[in-house]
Amino acid sequence: MKKLIYILVFIVTSCSTSKKITMLTEQDKESKSLKFPKALTSTIHNGTVKKVQFIYPFQHIDAKLFCAGNEVALGAPQDGLATVYVSASRHKNTGSFWCEYRFVVNKIEKKVAVAKFNIIDSKYPLRRLTVPKKYAKLDKETIARWEKESAHTAKVYSSAIKDRALFDKPFVKPLNSKITAIYGSKRVFNDMKNSWHSGVDFRARPGTKIPASNRGKVVLARHHFFTGKTVILDHGMGIMTMYCHLSEFKVEEGDIVPQGGVLALSGNTGRSSGPHLHWGVRVNGHWVNGFSMLNEGI
Repeated sequence: MKKLIYILVFIVTSCSTSKKITMLTEQDKESKSLKFPKALTSTIHNGTVKKVQFIYPFQHIDAKLFCAGNEVALGAPQDGLATVYVSASRHKNTGSFWCEYRFVVNKIEKKVAVAKFNIIDSKYPLRRLTVPKKYAKLDKETIARWEKESAHTAKVYSSAIKDRALFDKPFVKPLNSKITAIYGSKRVFNDMKNSWHSGVDFRARPGTKIPASNRGKVVLARHHFFTGKTVILDHGMGIMTMYCHLSEFKVEEGDIVPQGGVLALSGNTGRSSGPHLHWGVRVNGHWVNGFSMLNEGI
């Protein structure tokens, strides 16, 4: 009986080992036969997003895409092509960055450059604002609260859905009202605190229904110190939208909301100089101008 068990163990182990060796051989062969066209050269404004298609020739290799050192969601490539959303940091207004595939074959990391983006300066303006003193000069208790909220929000961002899209329509702006503050402007609060505006502000009377820009999952619906009552939607493909300074939630964390579904009512909570909606768009690690996403038909 013991001999029979030993034989079975040997057979199972041998088959398992054989599979691993075969897979590595297939990866190694594929790695040597990979062919890429000359790397794409394009331009992008800092603080914007571009929808791009890259050749994806991998079958047995698990390759990931990185642009400017940040991983970019690949989703599920089809017919040898990957549709991706490349975003550029608002804080880098000169120079260029590369996009490259990174993969490992036989424990050796390899890289293949597929695109180079030259950055065009968007030349964002300066704006001065006056807000209640507690939002400009923070006490220890407030700092502790802000740090706790920031840590949780960072986890939300790091858990972004990258393997698929939850949407199948282009994004739309949440409101058709007057824009009261543009994306990207440098901001000084009470002549003290320097910051920058990571979204677009829309005029919204208190109680205005706030719709979702696209189908997505509610990954945050909480009251934060700076952004007030806030909703964040994860749309997949590394894309998230944020809705801030709300007065009343109409959704809960975990809900799947269709495009146009009511998320909340507008308000004036958090660091706000008046009733409005702050709409933020985050793409693969960068807060970008949401209108650049609309222009790309994403």
